[in-house]
Amino acid sequence: MSATKHPNTIVVIEDIGSITKLLSIILRKAGYEVVTFEAGEPACEWLRDNEPILVLCDIMLPGMHGEEVLSYIRTLQHGKELRVLAVTALANPGDKERLLNHGFTDHIAKPINPGTFISQIQEYIRP
Repeated sequence: MSATKHPNTIVVIEDIGSITKLLSIILRKAGYEVVTFEAGEPACEWLRDNEPILVLCDIMLPGMHGEEVLSYIRTLQHGKELRVLAVTALANPGDKERLLNHGFTDHIAKPINPGTFISQIQEYIRP
């Protein structure tokens, strides 16, 4: 069974409510549909059957770590090419390189800059 495509939907996986709210507001103002999850497990369940245009994933999540979420996404037929951005406060030397080597499309540091966030992610959204 193939996944249902959601050509205007961005998935946000973030356990801090205020950050989820901020990202959702910015994304919706830019015209995107937003599906949010506070943990990796329910996000993976949704992603198993649905294909958004982009996933924004925190790394430090309760239960399933963000890297585990990405590993699961990459096992899905439609997840092999899905663009997944790590949106995280991890800013130690080598964190970005480690996340990119793990297979994330890119890394956006928190706190995000609301003025530049949309332009940062739009380069990863396929027309």
